[in-house]
Amino acid sequence: MTYKLKQDLVRYRPSKGKPDSPAVLEWSGAEFVGRIAAIIPPARKHLVRYYVALGPRSPLRRAVSQAARQKAGAAELEAGCSVTVLGQALQTARKTARAAARAWAACIKRVFEVNPVLCAKCGGSMALVAMILDDGELDRILGNQGWPVDFPKTKPARSPSGSRD
Repeated sequence: MTYKLKQDLVRYRPSKGKPDSPAVLEWSGAEFVGRIAAIIPPARKHLVRYYVALGPRSPLRRAVSQAARQKAGAAELEAGCSVTVLGQALQTARKTARAAARAWAACIKRVFEVNPVLCAKCGGSMALVAMILDDGELDRILGNQGWPVDFPKTKPARSPSGSRD
């Protein structure tokens, strides 16, 4: 790699190059400085940035790095949950998910003054057992319990007070 300046002309001869590239590259002085300046990284900036689990403040970083060095897979990471930082993060995520799942219950309790997760008969805490997604199945269960299956009939909304239809 050699540089030769000749009357505001820079010639560059790469030592190794692509087979189809020219043997000598030529630029004006200003163009050469512009090209060199473009490849210099900004001052005090990292060239590689890591996010999520490999981010600098991630609690999972140490566990993921150890797993990568030991060629561990996701199953091995989850198996060692109690020891690693990953285990602590998974436990925290599960607690957060449980809290979010119970947020609807807190909202209903606040609005209707009824706790929807307490059993009315024994006062114990109820847990989600199943979710009914089929309307036919829901109609069958409500009918067996003696509850109305159809939506209640409502009166049409009245018109605004200032206008008449």
